[in-house]
Amino acid sequence: MGRSNRDVGGYRGRRTVTDILKMIAIVLGVLVVLAVAGLLYLQRYVVYTDEGVKLELPPFLQMLRGEDASRAPGGSASLPDPGSLSVVVEPSGSQPEPTPEPPAERVGYALQMPVDRVTSGEAAAGLEQAGAEGLILEMKGQDGKLAWHSGLTLADKAHVNGPQAVNDVLIQWNQGETYTIARVCCFRDDSVPYFRNGLALRRGGNNWRDELGLRWMSPAREEARDYIAALCGELGQLGFDEIVLEQFTFPTSGKLENINRGEGYDPARFSANLEDLLTRVQEAVEPYGTKISLRVESEALEHTELSGLSASLLDRFAYRFWTGAEGQAALAGMAEIENAGERTVEIVTQAAEDRERFQAVLSEKG
Repeated sequence: MGRSNRDVGGYRGRRTVTDILKMIAIVLGVLVVLAVAGLLYLQRYVVYTDEGVKLELPPFLQMLRGEDASRAPGGSASLPDPGSLSVVVEPSGSQPEPTPEPPAERVGYALQMPVDRVTSGEAAAGLEQAGAEGLILEMKGQDGKLAWHSGLTLADKAHVNGPQAVNDVLIQWNQGETYTIARVCCFRDDSVPYFRNGLALRRGGNNWRDELGLRWMSPAREEARDYIAALCGELGQLGFDEIVLEQFTFPTSGKLENINRGEGYDPARFSANLEDLLTRVQEAVEPYGTKISLRVESEALEHTELSGLSASLLDRFAYRFWTGAEGQAALAGMAEIENAGERTVEIVTQAAEDRERFQAVLSEKG
């Protein structure tokens, strides 16, 4: 009789000790592998500090540990203690700009040349040869003649205009680097009063003449002041850096007692007339940045009741004072004028080697 089906597959009893040990070994091996892998992973979060070795976990592990990421030493959301926060606001630039030292006063000279030296192209070489820093051009002489062509009707009717071609040459010249100065003889004018008697200082029924036998426009006449101011405006438009007004006061020489008194010559209005002139001139040149200087003679400074000058007018309106040795002494005695010595240009016939101030070299005729 054969065995029944229940005997198929052999004996199935309980596990032996050997089987249990094998299972424990396998579990321990898995745990060792996981531990090594965990150590290798966490090694990147180990931080060595002065207080010892610290473990700074990433935020998701801190959350698993129940920690607040915002309080973690290395957490990305950590905020500084408000008591340790400093805010420094500085002006643009990391370092403050040093205060520039004022430039030293330049001592040199400007040389006068005829205008035709500019039109002929010889002026630049002449200045370089002489070592001059500036060029002086007489643009309106005491005869009333103009070195350029003015657009004013009065200049045209009085036949005092210069060539139109000079204007273009001067505009081009003044665009260069040379400092160029225009001399303007204001009221001593031997031409305009001849054609317009109403603008002249009068002696009886005739034009008054000074010690040189020259006519004068009256500074008291508004049209005469307008004429001078308009001429200066044209020179500013031509590009001159500086204009020197000469004979811009009432006359101080000649037979003054022969001048007709009245509207054209009222000593009580002298100062007001000059103030109006200088104001108009400055307004005329202001758009062009041209500086206005005044040529002052010692006689006009000493006899202000005749000239109409005053220290306040000189100080207010003069960029610089052009004068000779006697005029320098008179200016030095006027305490009301600020920095008179530094603003003085010494007029000479030949430049001195040892210069103490800027010099204007004029011809003996000038």
